[in-house]
Formats: sequence, structure tokens, C-alpha cells
Amino acid sequence: MNEQPTPQPPSEISDADWERTPSSVKRYIEELQRRLAQQEQQQAAIAAEIELLKETIGITSRNSSKAPSTDPPSAPKRQRKKSSGKKRGGQPGHEGHSRRLYPVDECDRVFDHYPESCPCCGEQLQGEDANPYRHQIVDIPPLKPIVAEHRLHQRECPKCGTISRAQLPPEESNSGYGATLVAVVALLSSLYRHSERMVVSAMQDLFGIEMSIGTVNRLRQEASAAVAVPVNQAQEYIQQQPVVGADETSTIRRKSRQGYAARSLPLKVHWKGRANFWLK
Repeated sequence: MNEQPTPQPPSEISDADWERTPSSVKRYIEELQRRLAQQEQQQAAIAAEIELLKETIGITSRNSSKAPSTDPPSAPKRQRKKSSGKKRGGQPGHEGHSRRLYPVDECDRVFDHYPESCPCCGEQLQGEDANPYRHQIVDIPPLKPIVAEHRLHQRECPKCGTISRAQLPPEESNSGYGATLVAVVALLSSLYRHSERMVVSAMQDLFGIEMSIGTVNRLRQEASAAVAVPVNQAQEYIQQQPVVGADETSTIRRKSRQGYAARSLPLKVHWKGRANFWLK
């Protein structure tokens, strides 16, 4: 049978008095000491929580990054800025920023419009305007995919009977998609951060081209392989420089957090992510 450990005397009781104390009293004192220690720990935790609550009580959208919608009813209202008395829009003396006009030689069509008669007296108008007001309408032409069909015929040898089929020219893509389309898929997937499904929808909506999610991933890999050499050259160039700017960030992709690291110089940027996709 295991013996219970001998209770230790409190600092307030002398050893002589502790020796004369019955064992049951000693065990009771030890139990009280244990309970007192637990209560002190609980009180410390409650005090820390109270301090935290006191700090959060005074936090509003005016002294923190919290949204105004999270302010309690007791929070002071935001003071509206006093009106400056100025009208909306550009002020007198402000340099305007109008839309850039394309040069005339880049316009597909140019229409000249002349007033036929004077709106005041009705007199017929003639002459030329050396500086007419230019109004340009920019539009996107109908987007229709360019489909090139390669027919690989077969022929039978009249001498031995062997059947031979023509091979696809080496400059043509075996994937069935041209370089421009591959570049658009890579652009949507990388710079514009579209998911595979969004790329599939964009290709269908913009160009009328149907493709699967697997095809999008395959074309992304094809784009990565196409730029692998210049990307490696940029990485080697940056590694040889004495001073390089560096930064890293993270993002959520496919329900998991992935990290990206960037190394940059004034004329080169090298970005690598754990998504197995390279950009420059």
C-alpha cells in the first residue's frame, strides 16, 4: 500500500508546531493550499481578460482599423467634414485629363461631318475647317477564333504495300492551340488571377472557344515551359547582382495558403511561387 507524501509545513508555522499538528489537520491544510493556488491562477486569468475587455471597449473605427459598421451605439458619431463651398468636379486652373486620341493614321475609318446651313439665319454654309473637333469611338471587333485544319493524309506504297501517313509540320502545335491562345490563358491565370473555371468561362464568353479545366492546366504548363529559359536567365542575372530587392507574400489557392517570393532589380523582376507556375 502506497504511503501518502508528508505534507510540507506552511511558512507561517514553525517546524516544532508542525510536528505537533495531527496528520488529518496537515492534510486539510495542504488541500486548502492547493485550492488557494488554483483560485489565484483563476483570478489572474480573469484579471487579464478584464484588462483586455477594457482595452476593446474604447476601440472604434475612429482609433483603429475597424469598420464603422462594428461601432457600438455608444460610440461617438463621425464628424462630417465642413463644406469647402466649391462645386464638384474640376476646379478653375486644374489641368484636365481627357481621353487620349489615336493618331489619324491608326484610325480604320474617318468620317467628316459638315453643317449644311446656319442655325441662326438658314444661310447655306461652305468652306473647310482646318482644325475640326475630333470625336473618336473605340470598339472591339467581333472576336472569332482562327481555326487552321491540317489534314494528314496517308498513302500506300505501290511496291511494298506500306501505308505512310504525313506528319504534322514541326512548327505547328501538337496541343491543338496556337501561341496567342496559350498566352491569353497564361495571362488570365497569372496576372488576372483567374481560377481554372473562370478561364474556361472567359474563353467561352469572349472567344467562343470551349476547353476543359484539364486543358487550361496543360496550357499553363506549356506557357511555363515556353518562358523557362528567359526566367532562368533572369534568376541567374539577379543572383549575380550585389544588391537585390526582395519581398514575399501569401495567397489562398485551391483552399490552401501558398507563398510567393519576389526578387527585383530596376529592370528585372523574378517571381516564384509554390504553385509551380513562374512569372516574370
